[in-house]
Amino acid sequence: MTDLNPDIIAKSKSGDLNAFTLLVEKTQHYAYALALRMLCHHEDANDVVQESFIRVWKNLPRYKSKIKFTTWLYKIVTNLCLDQLKSRKRRGRIFVDNENLQDVADDCFVEQNETISHIEKLSEHLTPKQKIVFVLRDLQDLEMDEIAKITGFTKTVIKSNLYLARLNIRKKLREAI
Repeated sequence: MTDLNPDIIAKSKSGDLNAFTLLVEKTQHYAYALALRMLCHHEDANDVVQESFIRVWKNLPRYKSKIKFTTWLYKIVTNLCLDQLKSRKRRGRIFVDNENLQDVADDCFVEQNETISHIEKLSEHLTPKQKIVFVLRDLQDLEMDEIAKITGFTKTVIKSNLYLARLNIRKKLREAI
């Protein structure tokens, strides 16, 4: 994703609602795609995106233009997704029963490729840290530096969690064969 016109961001920072609406329109698809890949649930992804833009609006005056806006937005979305994943794990909602498996598959089916959809389903069983790193690197195709900025993780933490995520997904794929 290319970054936005700085004028839209500057006008939004000064309280221009029309500029902020344009900012939301230009970035909400990317925020939603990231949230859906992490959460594999439409309603939860919509909730996270809505909360993300509320936080963007409230914190926009503190946004520093030396950081790409999209990186800042992804950080907000990622943090809210991490909170949601932790909450699910506490409530036991991260593992679905067979009746809801098709719903999860449909929710995760962002790409038109069955393999990617299957891998996204398998990522449901990763720890929240592993899932965030895996989604940002392997599904969103972000560079390590940007992942570090978004998550606040060191490159070592990113690499180890990415390794474990890939290992777990490979194991699940082998079990499915």
